[in-house]
Amino acid sequence: MTRPPEGNTVQSHRDLEAFETWSKKDCCARFTLLSCMHDDIIGAYEHCATVKEIWDQLRFDFAGTSVTRLQSLVLKFEMYKKGPKNSMTEHLRIMSTMIRDLKNAKVALSDEQQVQAVIRSLPVSWVNMRQILIHNENIKNFADISRHVELEAECEEAIRATALFAQGGKRHGNWSKCKNKGKSSTKEGSSN
Repeated sequence: MTRPPEGNTVQSHRDLEAFETWSKKDCCARFTLLSCMHDDIIGAYEHCATVKEIWDQLRFDFAGTSVTRLQSLVLKFEMYKKGPKNSMTEHLRIMSTMIRDLKNAKVALSDEQQVQAVIRSLPVSWVNMRQILIHNENIKNFADISRHVELEAECEEAIRATALFAQGGKRHGNWSKCKNKGKSSTKEGSSN
């Protein structure tokens, strides 16, 4: 929007008010947009006079998916493995996000590619489960494999919790025996 020519008519006063209102809002939006940027890229955009100019320049700089970015997304998806700190649900959410990012970049992955990627990303300790999943004909897409993997993770967690509970009971029994032995030796020591 450009500053309207000055005049004494009612219309020119309205145009000037509209321009000043727009100018204030544009200045506020420009400040907000620049303040959201990382320090090292602010310099590339602060020369733009309006928010529209900044936005157009941002779109030009970042809108298209470059070949490098595309290769990086595909490589990340193909090489991704479940980290030890991630739960299975988080792991599947990350994979789902990568699939969506690839789809947005116009890379269509077949259902089979998605299933194979999930199987490939499972931890080494899941060797037997990998074999079962590979040969399971009921698994046709990402939703199917997600459901199977989450159920298996829940079962594994339940087994681990049961084992810890059982071990805890045994330790407690041994601990109380040791505790009693310590008291009896203390009593004997005090009577000497």
